[in-house]
Amino acid sequence: MPPFKQTTSHHVLNALTLIQQQVKNENTQTILGLLIITVFLIWIYPVSLDLKLSGLYFDELANSFTLKHQFFLSTIMHDALKNCMRLIALGALAIALLSTLLQRADKPLQVRLKSLISNPFFFVFVGMFASNSVVGLLKHISVHGCPNDLLMYGGKLPLLPLFADLPNGVKAGHCLPGAHASGGFSLMSFYFAFKDSKPRFAKAMLVVGFLLGFVMGWVQIMRGEHFLSHNLWSAWLSYLVLSFLFYLKNYWKRIDDV
Repeated sequence: MPPFKQTTSHHVLNALTLIQQQVKNENTQTILGLLIITVFLIWIYPVSLDLKLSGLYFDELANSFTLKHQFFLSTIMHDALKNCMRLIALGALAIALLSTLLQRADKPLQVRLKSLISNPFFFVFVGMFASNSVVGLLKHISVHGCPNDLLMYGGKLPLLPLFADLPNGVKAGHCLPGAHASGGFSLMSFYFAFKDSKPRFAKAMLVVGFLLGFVMGWVQIMRGEHFLSHNLWSAWLSYLVLSFLFYLKNYWKRIDDV
């Protein structure tokens, strides 16, 4: 083979090897996964699916979602579960403070602060707080209405496209993404907190967080409070925030070790 072709083949093989290594990199996989889901939610996800699923729980005779104030759904699956998520977050903070500060009472303050920040339960607290806060903030500024506020379901608001501006004279709906579901999805912070030290427990909590978030989101679909897409955006945002925090944690650790 001529030298030119040998050099070209060598460069091509090196490029393919580099691409293969990057694809196997966990950060690259996370970014690609989030991008694929973004494309799906923006350009592929059918709005008709939202309407069909929510329509299952809409009573046309009553012109309302009759399960909205049903005791089990509203009191247990909404109010009680929401408070449970808050208790879990505060419990994680309490464990981090007690296990770090009390056990290292003889250490300098700076050392104890570093130990607190590196505590996995502290990451759980920060992750749950941050992911819920981001979802809650975006929901607060959202123009999209909840199903039970829409004209087609007896409300007063129009169904708006994802990136639509608020029409004149129409009130903002403040409903996208789904905040209740984010409480369950925020439990995925356990996955990022323990994935290096306890991988089996971490993977189990990843499944638990996703399933609980899905269940909590479905409760809101049944009550006419959210569409399925609202909950999917909540899951996407929660994972994005937690991935970013995990990256910052590892970056800070590398800087600290230098």
